[in-house]
Amino acid sequence: MTHYKNQYAQKIYETINPVVGDMMAKGALRAHCSKLGITEETIQMKDLPALSERFRKGLVLFLGTENAMTIASKISKL
Repeated sequence: MTHYKNQYAQKIYETINPVVGDMMAKGALRAHCSKLGITEETIQMKDLPALSERFRKGLVLFLGTENAMTIASKISKL
């Protein structure tokens, strides 16, 4: 299991890891952060809405609309 020093990164990872697995969770987190011009270790509360939306869009293919929205909602409420 991966551990991040940043509390938001850790909580996002813990939220998505059970549904997509370790490698996909780490890769998705890294990619979505990169697209926002941040790193996993620099996520701030203000970044959560944008990250939540990116995860929602990405997870629709794997989980379906409803489940992707549930995960995104959890991320936005961290």
